[in-house]
Amino acid sequence: MKNKKVVLINPRATYVNEIAQKCYPPLNLLYLASSLKSRGFESVVLDANAFKMSDEYLIDIINKIKPLLTGIPLYSDILQQVYTLTKKIKRKIPGSGIVTGGPHASAVPEETLAQFSAIDYVLAGEAEDSLPELCHRLINNDPLKETGGIYFRENGEVIRGTHDKRPDIHKISYPSRELVADAYKEKRYYTLMVRRKPVDTMITSRGCPFHCGFCYNMNYQYRARKPEDVVHELTLIRERGIRDVEICDDNFTANKERALRILDLIIKEKLDISFRIKSRADIFTEELAAKARQAGVYLVAFGLESGSQRMLDIMEKKITIEESARACYLTRKYKMLSHSSWIIGYPGETVESINDTLTFIKKNRPGTVNMAVIRPYPKTVAYEIAKQEGTLTGQWRPDMDDTPWIKLPWVSEISDLYRICERIKREIYFTPYYMASFAGHIIKEANPTLARYALQEAGKSLVGPFFRLTKKT
Repeated sequence: MKNKKVVLINPRATYVNEIAQKCYPPLNLLYLASSLKSRGFESVVLDANAFKMSDEYLIDIINKIKPLLTGIPLYSDILQQVYTLTKKIKRKIPGSGIVTGGPHASAVPEETLAQFSAIDYVLAGEAEDSLPELCHRLINNDPLKETGGIYFRENGEVIRGTHDKRPDIHKISYPSRELVADAYKEKRYYTLMVRRKPVDTMITSRGCPFHCGFCYNMNYQYRARKPEDVVHELTLIRERGIRDVEICDDNFTANKERALRILDLIIKEKLDISFRIKSRADIFTEELAAKARQAGVYLVAFGLESGSQRMLDIMEKKITIEESARACYLTRKYKMLSHSSWIIGYPGETVESINDTLTFIKKNRPGTVNMAVIRPYPKTVAYEIAKQEGTLTGQWRPDMDDTPWIKLPWVSEISDLYRICERIKREIYFTPYYMASFAGHIIKEANPTLARYALQEAGKSLVGPFFRLTKKT
């Protein structure tokens, strides 16, 4: 009889040897493990990222378990390391079956199979139903084509199965957090802005009703769990002794009334938990800010993206500069941090629009600033525009030398954009306001990890462009 065990691997991040902003439980895998368990399969979750596991260590465990399948999620940023790992698994354990899914594989499933010869199956979309279905079919030698969202090879051709169906969000079991109990116990899960460890995460909704041009999330069908169910899961998290939680929804406040109901229930239950949430700037009203703070929210993450209204419109962000400024103001007013994300290099970007972004940040002072060069992920609007206009430079391949980027008329090399990015960071963070702000957080929280991270990033900002330039040449 075939083994009914499935190994699920959370791959190492590209920055695994650095101090990261956060390290979170692999909720995606823990949801899959829970779904497999409810259908008679046993899962082993290997968090290679949290424990910095080597490929050889992972392969040794897989070889001992000899699972029915090994599952590895695929993201565009880690193509090389997943390619290397899967090739090693196939070479050392020839009969092992490997399945992948996740954002990159879901966007380009046929291309994934073409590039990754060691991967046997791709499950596009959400796989809580399709993964157990695939396992059952493998156990019973049933035709694989009936599996929802599957892509696989047959006689040298890629076969696409039935159309994937999204699982009912109200019937999905809670993630099997017990499978990474050691990581919680050793306090591997953390976020920089709080000293308390471990932290935990949860998802209260899936999908996003907005279509921002740079976003890899192509699941536009927004589905949300009932507020009472959300708070029940939070209660279970609290009973495990955890006091800091990030709600990892793409947009926790997409339905404002639902968000307010959840916050009201948290206040009523007196959970005494600190929270991080994500919100769009246009939805973040004073009512929501006040309620969030009362419920224990200490940080709100906003994708503000640009300080240029023209660029926001091009990105289809559907927010205004005024709404972004209000979001920064309200978080300060209610003594919460605002974590802001920004991108440069989107099609249509100019020196003037980048300067608008810098001016906005200096004026409105969000709590933290994450500035990055846009990565044109496959099938996003930005990717398709650049591809059509002939400005897409590089390809998402396991053997790529550098991340694909979008060539602008006034930019000759991607290193030009990296230098601009680092310059902006220096002009923001090496100011009395931000230096005092971070020093205050470090001292108040007695947070040595944040101190080390600040030194690491300061060093990268000062010398990073030089190393990128010399590496290129």
